[in-house]
Amino acid sequence: MIFKEILSVAMMSFIGKAVASCDFATKDGFSCCKKCDVVLVDDNGKWGVEDNQWCGIDSSCDKKDDSKCWSEAEGYPCCSSNTAVVLTDSKGKWGIENGDWCGIIETSTQNPNDDSCWASGLGYKCCSGCDVILSDSNGKWGFDFETNDWCGIIESKCNTQTEPTEPTEPTEPTNPDDSTSVGGQTAPGWTPGNDQVLPGYLSTKGHNIVDSKGRKVQLSGLSWFGGETTNLSPHGLWTNSLANFIKIVKDNGYNHLRYPWTNEMFFEGAKTQSIDQMNNPDLVDLSPLEVMDAVINECGKAGLKVYLDRHRPLSGGQSELWYVDEVDEAKWIEDWQFLAKRYKGNPTVIGADLHNEPHGKACWGCGEEERDWRLAAERCGNAIHEVNPDWLIIVEGNDHYGEEGWQKGESYWWGGMLKGVKEFPVRLNTPNKLVYSAHDYDKNVHMQDWFKEADFPDNMPPIWDDKWGYIVKEDIAPVLIGEFGSLLRDATDVKWLSNLIDYMKENEVHWTFWCLNPNSGDTEGILGYDWKTVNTKKDGILTPGKAPNFLL
Repeated sequence: MIFKEILSVAMMSFIGKAVASCDFATKDGFSCCKKCDVVLVDDNGKWGVEDNQWCGIDSSCDKKDDSKCWSEAEGYPCCSSNTAVVLTDSKGKWGIENGDWCGIIETSTQNPNDDSCWASGLGYKCCSGCDVILSDSNGKWGFDFETNDWCGIIESKCNTQTEPTEPTEPTEPTNPDDSTSVGGQTAPGWTPGNDQVLPGYLSTKGHNIVDSKGRKVQLSGLSWFGGETTNLSPHGLWTNSLANFIKIVKDNGYNHLRYPWTNEMFFEGAKTQSIDQMNNPDLVDLSPLEVMDAVINECGKAGLKVYLDRHRPLSGGQSELWYVDEVDEAKWIEDWQFLAKRYKGNPTVIGADLHNEPHGKACWGCGEEERDWRLAAERCGNAIHEVNPDWLIIVEGNDHYGEEGWQKGESYWWGGMLKGVKEFPVRLNTPNKLVYSAHDYDKNVHMQDWFKEADFPDNMPPIWDDKWGYIVKEDIAPVLIGEFGSLLRDATDVKWLSNLIDYMKENEVHWTFWCLNPNSGDTEGILGYDWKTVNTKKDGILTPGKAPNFLL
C-alpha cells in the first residue's frame, strides 16, 4: 500500500520547528524534509528523499501521538475499536470499514482481558487451546487439527498458562496452509481488498463466466510478468510504484491482471530482487509471497480481479510437464493449495491457471499418468477445490493433437491446442468452475505454416474454430485466451490482432493480453520502456474488446 505522506506540512508546522531539529543534515548542506517518510537510517539520523534530493527527517517526526487519528493525514478516517488489522505498513496498521480503509489507533496489540474472538474479523475461528504456533501483528495463532485450519489464541483465557518456549509445529504437516512449509512465511492469510465493483465469486454457465447474480462477465486484462523470474516479483517495480502500475491498468479499461509465479517463491530464503526503495518503500523488504499479497490488495482496492498463473516450476525457464525433479507433482499441488487457502474469502482472486504452456511430452488424453496433462489438471483442480471451492480452475491446452501430432502431425502453439477437449474433457468434482485457456501469437513469435498462406490473416477464424473456438461455439465451457501479443511490425500484424479481437468479442471469448511489461522480447507490451507511457496503437486495437465494468 502506498500512501502520500504520514504528516501534513500543516501538522508539522503545528508541532513546531522550534522544538525539533535536523541539524545533522543542515550542517552538511542538506535541507530538512517537509514530510516524515524515512528512507534510510545511519549514524547521523534519519533520511528521506524529496524532489530527488536527500533531506534530513526532522526530530519532530518522532513525536507523533499514536493515540490520535494519524490516518486522517492520509485522507482516511480511523477505525472503530476492535477492527481487524488487514495491512501493516510503514505508516501504521490499517483496517477496512464500510468498504474503505481506516487507520487503527494502537493501544496494545491485543487486550489480554478481552475474551472475544478477534480472529473472526480475519475469517478464522478462535482456538479452544493455548498452543501458540506463530505470532504476527494481529495476535497469536494456533492450529486446529480437526478443521485443518488456523485459529486465533484468546489471551485472556490463556494468560494463566505457560506459553511454550519454542513454537509448536504439526509433527506431520499435511495441511497445505502450514506457513512453516513455505520459506518462513508467517501470515496465516489475507483479507479482501476494497472490491465493490464485482462482489462475490465467479462461476461458469455454458460458454459464459457469470457473477454471483448470474450476470454474464467479460474478462479482458493483462499479464504482468516477473514473479516467475529470478526477481520473484513483477518487473518494473525498480522504476515505478505499484500504485501507479495499477492505476495505469485501471485507467485504460482493463479489468484484471494475470500474476505469473514460480514455485521458487516458496523455497527457503527466497527473496525478491530489484524493487526500488524510493518508488516502493513498502515493498522492498517483503518476501515474494508478501509482494503477491500487496499486488492483489492494490488490485482489490482499484476494483480489478487477479488470477494466479503457475508459470514455471523453476525461474530458469518453461517446463514441458507440470513437474520437474526439484518440484514434483505433490509439491505443485501443495503450493497451489496453500495459495488457494491463503486467498480464500478474497473476491479479488478469481482463479488458478494451473500450469503455463504444457508442451512436448505433455499429452492430452493419452492416459499415461506421468504425462497426461488433462488428468494432472483434474488432480490439481480437484485438490484446489477441496480447500477453496470458489476459484475458477483455468486449464491450458498442450501443443499437439493426437500422439503423432507432436512430431509430425497436427501441432499448435504451446498451451494453445484444445482440440482434445471434445473427446477428453476435464472433469472437476465442483461444477461450473472450469475455464479452458489457449495461447495464440503472431508471426513475430514463430513463423507457423498458416502465416504463409496467401489469405493471411483472414484465414485465421477457421483455424481458431478448429483449435479452441469450437468450445465456446458449442457451448461446452468458457475459453480464455491467456496469452496473445504482437510487436505490430507491419500491416498484417495489425490486421491479425484486430481480427483476433473481433473474433473474441463476437464469440464471447475472454482474454489476457501479453503483456503490461515492455521487456518481452518477441511481443513487447502495453507500456513503453519508460514503464509509464502507454502504447496507444496496441491499446487502441484492444479497446473494442475491453469491459471495464466486467458485465456484458
